[in-house]
Amino acid sequence: MTTQFNQWMKRFFWWGTAVFLALFTLSQTSQTALAHTRVEVGPYAIVIGWLQEPPIVGERNALTLEITEDEQPVSGAEATLDVEVLYAGRTWRVNMNPTTTPGLYTATLFPTVRGVYTTRLFGTLGSTEVDVELDPEEVMPASNLQFPQALPDTITLQEQVNQLQAELQAARTWAFVGSGAGLFGIVLGLVGLLRRKSG
Repeated sequence: MTTQFNQWMKRFFWWGTAVFLALFTLSQTSQTALAHTRVEVGPYAIVIGWLQEPPIVGERNALTLEITEDEQPVSGAEATLDVEVLYAGRTWRVNMNPTTTPGLYTATLFPTVRGVYTTRLFGTLGSTEVDVELDPEEVMPASNLQFPQALPDTITLQEQVNQLQAELQAARTWAFVGSGAGLFGIVLGLVGLLRRKSG
């Protein structure tokens, strides 16, 4: 009975280990797939991602565009395709630059806020019309990677500086108003004194 129980435990252990490794591999594959977005347009496949991953707010980066036709790299696409980045209702045209790797292009970008930077690719590839939107990996704040203590966010610091400057300007305005009122009071006092003396 003990021998059978031991054999059953060994089998359970090995099956459990196999399932764990399978799930772990699947999760890693899913994360890699999520980091890059793929779309097919006719015979062409377009894959978008970030040159530096994970993308971080405030760090210079570049979108990468890999274009293939029947799994063969497509060169010269920068001459017929345009790239726009869309974020929160704003649109920004970026240059699509070929790299030394055939079929791989980059579009330099300096993300300044957190979120997904939807990328629109439009124009033609050969005789195929292209107009697609792809969502690369979400840009994350630097605090997600900073250790042991997160640095202050530069955008928040700038907002605080702007607020302090506005408060300082308001204080100066009130100081000028107070000085003017004080001067006006002194003048009235002198006028009243002179009238009293002349009377």
